[in-house]
Amino acid sequence: MAYLPNFPPIHFDFGAIQELGPELENRGITKPLFLTDQGLVEHGVFQQVTHVLPADQSWAVFDDIPENPTIDGVERALAVYKSEACDGIVALGGGSVLDSGKALRVVATQGGEVIDYLKHPEKIGANVSPYITIPSTAGTGAEITFGGGIHPEKNGPAMGIRSPLVKPDMAICDPALTFTLPPRLTAATGMDAVTHCVEGYLSINENAPTEAIALDGIYRAVSYIDRAVANGSDKEARYNMAMAALEGGMAIYMGLGPIHSLSMAFGNSPLHHGTLVTVSMPAIMRFYDGKVNDKLDNIAHAMGLDGGDGVGERIAKHTEEMNDRLGLPSGVREMGYEKNDLDAMIDEAFNSHFNLAAPVRPTRDEYRQIVIDVLGN
Repeated sequence: MAYLPNFPPIHFDFGAIQELGPELENRGITKPLFLTDQGLVEHGVFQQVTHVLPADQSWAVFDDIPENPTIDGVERALAVYKSEACDGIVALGGGSVLDSGKALRVVATQGGEVIDYLKHPEKIGANVSPYITIPSTAGTGAEITFGGGIHPEKNGPAMGIRSPLVKPDMAICDPALTFTLPPRLTAATGMDAVTHCVEGYLSINENAPTEAIALDGIYRAVSYIDRAVANGSDKEARYNMAMAALEGGMAIYMGLGPIHSLSMAFGNSPLHHGTLVTVSMPAIMRFYDGKVNDKLDNIAHAMGLDGGDGVGERIAKHTEEMNDRLGLPSGVREMGYEKNDLDAMIDEAFNSHFNLAAPVRPTRDEYRQIVIDVLGN
C-alpha cells in the first residue's frame, strides 16, 4: 500500500518574506537564531529578510555555515543558540544552511553529539526546536525535506540526518531572494532541481500526485533555466525556477537513485553538490535506456523531446547540451576532483542508500563503467 507523505506549510510568491514576522509570533518564537552564510550577509540578502521584522523583534545570528554542511558548523551555531538563549531557528540559505538547521534543531533541544543522530536517527525525538526555512537558491528543495547530508569532517563523505521529525515546520519561498544568485550557481542549483524531479519520478515508490509535480518541475526548470542564468532579474524565470526547486523537494519524498549515489562516490571533496549530480545524470540516463522507457518517455516529453527507442540517450545528450550551454562542466575531473581510488568510489556508489528507490540498481561492475564515464578526462 502506497504511503503519501505530507509537506510542511509553505508561503510562496514574491513578497512571501513579509510572512516571517507573523509566523514567528504565531509559533511563539521570541528570539530566533538566524542561520546563514557570509555571502548572503555580504550581498544584502540577510538584511532583506531581517528588514521585514518588527522593530522590537529580538534575534541572534550565526553566519558562518560552510559551503558543504559540517558537524563543526552545527556545533558552532549551537554555541550561539545557547549563549543567546534562542527559542527557535530561521535558516536562510541554500542546501548547506537548510540541512545544518535540521541537525541544529535536534541538538538544540535534545543535547548529545550530532554524530550520534547521524549514526542513529532512531534517537531523534519529537522535542525539536521550532524551525522555519527560507531558501536563497532555487535547487536543493531542502526547505521542505525530512533529511539532509552533514559531513562529519570537512571534505569527508557526508552522512545523512533523516527523520520525519527534522522536517521544517514552515517554508517561506520568496523568488525575489534569488535575484542576486550568480549565474553559475543559478545553473548548478537549477540543474540540481532537475535531478531531484527526475529521480523522484523514476522511484519505485508510488505517489501519483507527486509524480505529476515532478514532471511539472522538470518542465519548468528546463523551460526557464537559460533565462534565469542570462538575466538574474527576470521575475518570470526566477519564479518558475523557485517553483521547480520546491517541486524537486517534493519529489525527494519519493526517494532518489543512482545519480545521487554518485554524488556520494565523489563526496569526499569540496565539490558543489548540484554540479556533481547534473554531471552524473547523463550516465544514469544512458544506463536506464531500454530498462524503464515508459517513464523515460514522460521525462523526455517534459523536456520537449521525443520518446521511443533511444529515449535515455536523447535525455542524456540534452542534459549534456544544457550543462555545456550553462557553463557547467562535463565531468568530475573537470571540476577539479583529483582522487584516484576507483574501487573506493565504486563502493561508495554501490553501497549508497540512494539506490534503494532506484527502478534498476546498477551492479558493481555497471557502477565501475558509470563512475569512469562520470569522471571524464
